[in-house]
Amino acid sequence: MKRIFILICAISIVYACQSPKEKMIEQITKLENSDSAFSITQISDLYWNYASFVEKYPDDERAPEFLFKAAQRSSILNKAKEGIGFFEKLIKTYPNSKFCEQALFSIAFSYENNLNDFEQARVYYNLFLQKYPNSELTEDAKLSIENLGKTDEEFLESINKDSILEE
Repeated sequence: MKRIFILICAISIVYACQSPKEKMIEQITKLENSDSAFSITQISDLYWNYASFVEKYPDDERAPEFLFKAAQRSSILNKAKEGIGFFEKLIKTYPNSKFCEQALFSIAFSYENNLNDFEQARVYYNLFLQKYPNSELTEDAKLSIENLGKTDEEFLESINKDSILEE
């Protein structure tokens, strides 16, 4: 019984000695391991943990990734404007991050599909094409520009017309 008590005390001391940063990372890891597309509560908790971490530790090497992940989850939470803000902050604060390319495309995509602001979507798709002309997303950006504002039916109709013309 004494050994169990000592073990519990040792674990408690180790946990109590963790820095707030380490505790946040542990919480994020725990949430990521249980993150579910079907649980808005978990997605929301993870979103806030990512955003809080970046706010408290902007110089941490994980900050760009966490900012990107917070922005992604904002879309699920119907917070498109906040997500765009996170993507823009990522591009501005961490311009050399590997997440910038996807972030810029995501801004355009969000304007198009979440906010139905086709003018802004066009601006960001064109900016994306200027900045990343050889991206794997280049053709997607071009296709999106060509079809901005079209309904699903109009889009499918234009694809069918293109297919017929190519034959």
